[in-house]
Amino acid sequence: MAQSFFRTTTPTGTEILIEPLAHVRSCSVGFWVRRGSIHETAVEEGLAHFIEHTVFKGTERYPDPESMSAATDALGGNVDAFTGKETACFYGKVLREQLPDLIALLGDLVTTPRFDAEELVRERSVILEEIAQSEDQPDDWVSELFYLNFWKGGTLAHPILGRPEQVVGYGAEEARAFFRRTYRAPNLLIAAAGDLEPEPFLALLQPVLDRLPDGAPGGDPPADAPRPFILNTPRKDLQQASLILGFPAPGHRHPDRVAVNLLSHVLGGGMSSRLFMELREKHALCYQIGSYLTHYRDGGALQISASCAPDKARELVQRGATECARLAAKGALPQELERAKLHARTSLVFSQESSSARMFGLAHQAIHMEGIRDLDAQIAEIDTVDLDMLNRVARDVLRPEVLAISALGTRKHGEIRKQDLAG
Repeated sequence: MAQSFFRTTTPTGTEILIEPLAHVRSCSVGFWVRRGSIHETAVEEGLAHFIEHTVFKGTERYPDPESMSAATDALGGNVDAFTGKETACFYGKVLREQLPDLIALLGDLVTTPRFDAEELVRERSVILEEIAQSEDQPDDWVSELFYLNFWKGGTLAHPILGRPEQVVGYGAEEARAFFRRTYRAPNLLIAAAGDLEPEPFLALLQPVLDRLPDGAPGGDPPADAPRPFILNTPRKDLQQASLILGFPAPGHRHPDRVAVNLLSHVLGGGMSSRLFMELREKHALCYQIGSYLTHYRDGGALQISASCAPDKARELVQRGATECARLAAKGALPQELERAKLHARTSLVFSQESSSARMFGLAHQAIHMEGIRDLDAQIAEIDTVDLDMLNRVARDVLRPEVLAISALGTRKHGEIRKQDLAG
């Protein structure tokens, strides 16, 4: 199944990707900034996210939140944004007739925000509420504590939302300084997919490109080194303990990346996975448990997520570590690998069925991978993983001496201990 897309880079360094899709009637566009929380200094934590919020408070064309909201609603589709560790993205999905207005609005967000001081004060309060809400959600907060300690002292430990004591001091001056340094032509990638053609799309885009300041692309921070740790965080208000067990894993471009994804599925990717069968079905230690991969430029983490009664947390960790050690020592079964491959292929094919998924996929490959591969090439990459490769990766990754634990809501005499990780 060949994919046909258009790719170009402007003289000032903005990369543009366009994939026409004859079978859809929607258009999805994303303005991607290759800057996220890892590009903040120690005194700027949360500024990338602060910018993502505050550009919506008014631009030169839409000077206040009311006019911005009206313009967004008039599109008839959806407009949203997010900030990650390595990127920020402003995106939308509309019918073809609304495409010019969508490009104009997204373009204004990344080129002409007003950063009105009074509006920023109000939005700062909203962000502080978002941080407080995250702390009140155990799954979010146990993950935040994991990243903070797994890459302690590194840029991957920067909280995307920022720290309240820093965010409370951010205003127009800080926002403008970070925006001027970050939102420049070489740091921008624009991806589009759907009911569109390259030449008309580029014509619509040109006024935005003309407004982007040029300059040298920003550099990336040095790679962070993961570290094993055990963190028990008591929370008397919680009825369950939330747990993250994590191993260092390869980054986006590592040759073992696909094999580790398949390993994650064997370990905890479905109802027949090792962890689900052992910890939920056999020992009834939890309601939900699963594993997933988090990839970044220079590394990542294979994480196991679970929640259980506080008095079961220690046993859950012990049995989970044992299952990881068993998989590393004895290897996976052929049928487990084939099932993981089937799920990976299915997920890839399903991701081709909407314009927004295609836009996100194009951007992801352009930003994080060495090249853009069509669906057949990506499926072929999955199929090249054999049992020997999978089991070699299991031995490399699932090592008890590098395992890290973030536990939220544990009780006295039930804390996770080093001896619980021996497997």
